[in-house]
Amino acid sequence: MRSFSKVLVANRGEIALRVMRTCREMGISTVAVYSDADSRSPHTRFADEAVHIGPSPSKESYLQIEKIVDAARRTGAQAIHPGYGFLSENAAFASACEAAGIAFIGPSADSIREMGSKSVARRIVAGAGVPIVPGYNGDDQSFESLRTQAPGIGLPLLIKASAGGGGKGMRIVREGSALTESLESARREADHAFGDGSLLIEKYIEDARHVEFQILGDHHGNLIHLFERECSIQRRHQKIVEESPSPALTPELRSRMGEAAVAVGRAIGYTNAGTVEFILAPSGEFYFIEVNTRLQVEHPVTEMITGLDLVKLQIEIAAGRPLPLAQEDVKSRGHAIEVRLYAEDPDNDFLPSTGIIHDWMPPAAIPGLRIDAGVEAKTEIGIHYDPLLAKVIALGADRETALRKLTYGMKSLSIQGIQTNRDFLIRLLEHTEFREGRYDTGFITGHLDELIAQKDAALDLACAAAAALYLQEARRARAEILPHIPAGYRNNPYREPLVKLQIGANTFDVSYSGTGDDTYAVSCGGERIQVQVVSWEPGGLRLSIGGVQRLFRVTEAGETMFLHSSAGSRTVKRLPRYPQQNAASDHETANASMPGQVLKILVSVGDEVSIGDALIILEAMKMEQTIRAAMAGTVEAVLVKMGEVVSPGDVLVEIAAHQK
Repeated sequence: MRSFSKVLVANRGEIALRVMRTCREMGISTVAVYSDADSRSPHTRFADEAVHIGPSPSKESYLQIEKIVDAARRTGAQAIHPGYGFLSENAAFASACEAAGIAFIGPSADSIREMGSKSVARRIVAGAGVPIVPGYNGDDQSFESLRTQAPGIGLPLLIKASAGGGGKGMRIVREGSALTESLESARREADHAFGDGSLLIEKYIEDARHVEFQILGDHHGNLIHLFERECSIQRRHQKIVEESPSPALTPELRSRMGEAAVAVGRAIGYTNAGTVEFILAPSGEFYFIEVNTRLQVEHPVTEMITGLDLVKLQIEIAAGRPLPLAQEDVKSRGHAIEVRLYAEDPDNDFLPSTGIIHDWMPPAAIPGLRIDAGVEAKTEIGIHYDPLLAKVIALGADRETALRKLTYGMKSLSIQGIQTNRDFLIRLLEHTEFREGRYDTGFITGHLDELIAQKDAALDLACAAAAALYLQEARRARAEILPHIPAGYRNNPYREPLVKLQIGANTFDVSYSGTGDDTYAVSCGGERIQVQVVSWEPGGLRLSIGGVQRLFRVTEAGETMFLHSSAGSRTVKRLPRYPQQNAASDHETANASMPGQVLKILVSVGDEVSIGDALIILEAMKMEQTIRAAMAGTVEAVLVKMGEVVSPGDVLVEIAAHQK
């Protein structure tokens, strides 16, 4: 038995804050570690102490084992909680903590090492009698060997990084001709993300569901499960929605899968918190995928339905205490659903986005609604870390209640300044098939056209009117003489005030004229509507449009305005009335489609390229993106260097078209 008075959290963002909150409730002091980019971040300021560990790139800071162990020594921390990601599943890190006499709040280094290799895990689990997906997990990792194994497994195939997770180093192969390129890109991404390019190949099971079981084991031989989490809603093989109970499980199937999860834990002598993941086929057969030897991103779902604090249990187990409950003591109450809020653009293949969060307003406190966030207003989102910003979790007496509460919470949440998947998640939660529980891992791909942003002319019009009148009221508030007179007022016939605004790709000329006390006739996009300014204050105004009142929250950043209302959000840019015309470029170019760092340059000046040829590989927020040629021609210029950081729209390569 040990006692911890100080714990170092070897992570950042929302998970660091979540762990620190439990430590504070337990009366345990906390130590944060931070990179250059995080010197003023919420987790750094929340901790009792914080230690600088290096430059912004994670390889030079959050992945530096010695720096983190040294930070614990310097501050007198008796234990380290790794969170998830970074070093959380690094056996060398767990061993380094043990060698330094510091408790690692997680499983043993041996368990991490065994389960960290999906290939080793498959062999151990198969020996325990738990079914595994047919595939190859051999030691021969040559491309020739991997290609040779593929025909015996059969298409479609799933290539996976043996040491990885989170969808990194994962590729689906449906045609044999794509196998070689998929193996190469998966290995490159796996090596970059995990420092290990080992791969395994599995049979890809169509129309499957992804169901995982939370397990807990102590050092006294006790091991239990805390029921399942359904994680089938994924994009790029990464979860974005999780819920429990799973709509697909019967009581009998839940019991069998729970027993299999415990059997896996016992086969490896597992201690602390972990997750056993399964693929559930339409036939009802289930197969082991992997063990995540850490706390999961979606652990709040389990906490909501069981009423347990998993971080508190982790700390107590690491201190040597026995589990305070047996399997029969674990009860599930109600239904919980979680969504992950990411800095990404669903309309552009979910590519990550960067920028400054100019407005952050989580929903008001509602019983059963939980927000785990790692950001606040003025937080800068860069290219170095995962794009996860926050998680919103709802608990209800049943699934319908939880869905209704979560949807309301997401609509109430305002995050402005960067592109996020907030609206995409709302459309997903409102989709009929999802609400009926009829989905699998291919749901987003199969319904993408319905889930991406649709044109909403009424919302554009309302936001354009709100932006114009907000500017009008702001000018009146600043007026020192006769502030009640509308801006631009003349006592003789005069042209209505005109504001040129841009929403998305559309430009609007908005004009308005007063028709009564705080009431205006607003013309925009060929429409003319009556709008009343019910109230105004810096940061927002309430409008009545067609007799319906709505509050518009407004955040300004230079010539850009971010508007949020119950009907939706829009980014509105104020344009000059007479913009300068720019000459068209004389060259065809390949531009950056996302912010990132140049990982690999695949062409040189003078190279001949065809449509679709790979030119540049970018990496940002743990995601790799290949920029390809949009036309055939000759490479005239390569305008970037290895390691250079680029922004969306930056010109990377210039191509001269072949002369006809």
